[in-house]
This record gives sequence, C-alpha cells and structure tokens, in this order.
Amino acid sequence: MGLFPKKGKKFPRQIPKPTGPYNVGCTDIMTGYSADGVFMRLFYPALPTKNARSPEWLPHESYLTGYGMFFKMWPPLFCKSYPKFVGDIHTPAAWDAPPLRLPGHRFPVIIFSHGLGGCRTTYTTFCLEFASQGFIVAALEHRDYSACMSFYFECQETTVSSQQPESGIRDATKHLVKKWMLFQKVKSGKGEYAIRNQQVHRRAKECIDALDLLNTLHDGKPIENVMDTSHLPLSSLHNLLNLEKVAIAGHSFGGATVITTMAKDKRFKVGLGLDTWMLPLREEMSIFQKVNQPMLFINMEKFQTKENLRVMKKMESSEIQRLIITLKGTVHLNQTDVPFLCDKTMRKLFGAHSKLDRFTAMKLTTKLSNVFLSKNLEMPSNAKHTDFIQQYRGVLKEGITCV
Repeated sequence: MGLFPKKGKKFPRQIPKPTGPYNVGCTDIMTGYSADGVFMRLFYPALPTKNARSPEWLPHESYLTGYGMFFKMWPPLFCKSYPKFVGDIHTPAAWDAPPLRLPGHRFPVIIFSHGLGGCRTTYTTFCLEFASQGFIVAALEHRDYSACMSFYFECQETTVSSQQPESGIRDATKHLVKKWMLFQKVKSGKGEYAIRNQQVHRRAKECIDALDLLNTLHDGKPIENVMDTSHLPLSSLHNLLNLEKVAIAGHSFGGATVITTMAKDKRFKVGLGLDTWMLPLREEMSIFQKVNQPMLFINMEKFQTKENLRVMKKMESSEIQRLIITLKGTVHLNQTDVPFLCDKTMRKLFGAHSKLDRFTAMKLTTKLSNVFLSKNLEMPSNAKHTDFIQQYRGVLKEGITCV
C-alpha cells in the first residue's frame, strides 16, 4: 500500500470533497535529519491541474500498527482487516500541484495539531475544507510519540555536494535511513499528567517551529525537504502567505496544544479547540492567564466530562471572546476522518458512530470554525455558512459564552 492508489482501482469510500471555491493541492514537508525537525502535510489553494495524482489517505501501511494500538485492537489483525473493511481511501486533492497566486492577495494560515493516536492525515476532511475556502493549512505530525506512527530520516552517510539544493527538494547524494516512531501508550492515573504536560509543551514547540518554517518559505529562503515522495518546489510558496492572519486549531490533545502554543507565541491570533482534552493542562493553571487571544471550543457531547469542562472554564474571560459550544448527539471521532472511512458496523466498533449525521457534524464544525475565524481575522464572512448554522441551531448547545 503506497502513497498513491493503483491505477484503475475503485474507491468504495472517500474523504468528502471540499465545498469551497478553490482547488486544493497538498504535499508533505519534512525538515532535518532527526525527530526535532518539522513534519507536516500542507494543504493549499492550487491551480487546476490535469491528470493530477491523488494521494491515499493512509500515508504508509506501517501507520496501521499504531492505529490498531490506539483502537485497542490486536495490530496484526487490524492490519490484515483494514484492506477489507476500509481499503484504499482517495484524498480529493492534487499532489504537488502548483499553488494558486492571486494578484495582490496572500492566503491566511492555519496550523493544525492532531489528537492522541492521529497523524498528519487523520483530519484531512477539515484541512481540505479550509484550503478550499482560501487558507493554507499545515497539518502537523507530532514526534512526541502521541501520533499513531511517525518517522524521521537519519542521514548515515553523506557525500558532500558542491552546491546546496536551491529547489527545496531532497539532496539525492545523501543516504537516508527511515526511523519509525510507534505510538506509546500511557496508563491513566498517577503519573499520566506529568507525561502529557511534557508532551503538550513539546507539541507547542513543534507548532511554533512550523510557523517559523512557513515564515522562512514565505521569505523565499531555501529549505531542503527531505521527503522523497514530495517534489513541489518550496520556492513556489514565496510571498504567498498572510502571516498577519495566523490561526491554530487542534483536536483533543491538539486542543490543549492550541492553548499552550497561544500562551507562548502571540503570532497566533486566534485558536480553535475541537473537543479539547484538558488533562495535559489540568495542574498548570498559570498558562490560561497567558492566553489573550480569542478562542472557539466546539465540543462533542459524548466526550466531555464535568472535570474536563471545569478546567476548560479557566479560559473564561470578560474581555476576550471565548465561546464554548457542544454539538448534541455527537462523539469524539466526529471531527476526524474516521466516520467517513467505514460502514456503520465498523463505526460502532471504533466508537465513531453518532446520532447526529456524520456529514452534518463535520459541516457544523467547519462552518462554525470558519465564521469564527472570519470575524477574528477580519476576513469577509461567508453568508452561506451562517445560514447553515442557523438551520441547525437546535443541535447546538451553548456551554460557556464570554463575548
């Protein structure tokens, strides 16, 4: 199972197509020869491209081992069952497509942080939608062992080249060995907070490093992309990003990462917390006082607990817009791609089946997020999004509202 589906192979299921006016391109970017580099999948408005390749949703079959562990299934059985119950999933985006350039326009940026057991492709539906609406979205893959699987390249032998690669493509003279990083379980209870708190600060650093990387690319400075499957010239991102309008979003553990990152770096103007898991910040109350940016929390009904909401309430403010909304009839995985990958029976097995229609849950998540970002990044708002939200007002349960 490779990055791209085999020719002529049918797709029984696929990630929902984005609804925005822009075509979407995507590519992977990895920097450095250690786990300390930046690793992301970049989604962006792209030029229409004939015969464009579409990547598979699963980055590599090795990721199935981590997914199996996360879903508490015997990994060998999970790996063997995946082709039958899920199969090759098509991502409706053009791989390595040239970015779109509009005269006098730069695209706002979203850094996305995945949840526990996820990776850079687990939230493709969300990321595609925002790229189609005119954002450049950097979906990180964290290397703190919270991803289902990740990797980095170790440079074991190097032939010195007389010239540095100006294209941003990996130097073929370097002999690289892929080092895998499998998801590590952490027992709940005593000691869990210390580990998760350490991880969330590592994750925040990775988000900040990702924004630094995008700044470098925007400035037109050469960056070597060590990914051997990506050949988009990174120089094509020069002067393309609106770095005055940067948001950060994350699901579950990624929501705690959003809070931590905004506390550390004020370049992030607004935050989105999707069903945020607050345990990693439970005992670090001082961090909430350092966040002075607006933030929207969109919670799923079945995941939230009184204790989690108690910690979340620390984000209340009488001066800054903070909005917490719960979608009725929803489950934690509604904001991931999982509900779109398998049938109803498998969704129930994975805990991804909800009373609220899975497509409606995702649409409400993206449209609520888009309206909030448009307001706080001072961008034109889409009236259709507001109309959709009003139509489904009955499934919105307002929790803590501070305007």
